[in-house]
Amino acid sequence: MAYKYVKKTNLSFEEAEEKFKAAVEEVGLKVVAEVMPSAKVKKGLGIDIPPYKVLFICHPKYIYDMMMMDYDIGVLVPCHGVVYERDGAVYVGVDIASEKVRPAGEKVAEYIKEAEDKMKKAVDMVQ
Repeated sequence: MAYKYVKKTNLSFEEAEEKFKAAVEEVGLKVVAEVMPSAKVKKGLGIDIPPYKVLFICHPKYIYDMMMMDYDIGVLVPCHGVVYERDGAVYVGVDIASEKVRPAGEKVAEYIKEAEDKMKKAVDMVQ
């Protein structure tokens, strides 16, 4: 089973991040938080790795509706997006939300496919 939807871009890390965040908003979702694991690795271990950012993506309606289906859904959400550099190329991607929430039941997995499609569309919008 696929757990990710990732595409290579021809953009710099900064350009890809900016365009991806704008695309997430354009499809009706929100970046609610972000973390830069590459900075955490540098600070905690003193190791330099290429830029890597995780975006936490959601929309209050999806969270609320899924909470009504399974109140413990918080252990599986929000959805995640990534922007990273590897081997001189920059990538953007998202998790496959329906697979991630499948442990909460088929009803929840089917429900989140709408948001999953929006996240994939946002990835495709980054050129």
